[in-house]
Amino acid sequence: MRIRRGVKFMPLYFFDFTDGEFSGRDQFGTKLPDVEAAAREAVGALANISKDVRKQYQDRVLALNVRGQSGETVLSVTLTLAVTRFPERRIECDQFALTGPMPNPAMLSVRTNSP
Repeated sequence: MRIRRGVKFMPLYFFDFTDGEFSGRDQFGTKLPDVEAAAREAVGALANISKDVRKQYQDRVLALNVRGQSGETVLSVTLTLAVTRFPERRIECDQFALTGPMPNPAMLSVRTNSP
């Protein structure tokens, strides 16, 4: 934030979005006090965007490149969404599992054989 003759000026930051082949360039910008605030804004925006794409189950790389007022890139935030599938594991079933749930050991009483 710069101060000129008692007036505070907040710089503009532009958030350019990329999702694979698709990209969008911010033409309006957002006034923020500093680069750290722009980084927080970018992380929050990607988190919200990821909620919209979660139903598509595709591997994706979402990115926001943040530009300053003069057009230079000041930071980049990337979010990778990846689904990793593992082979299904076969669960073996034994005869004890078919008889019902296993009793709680604390509830079992000790039995002794009396003569």
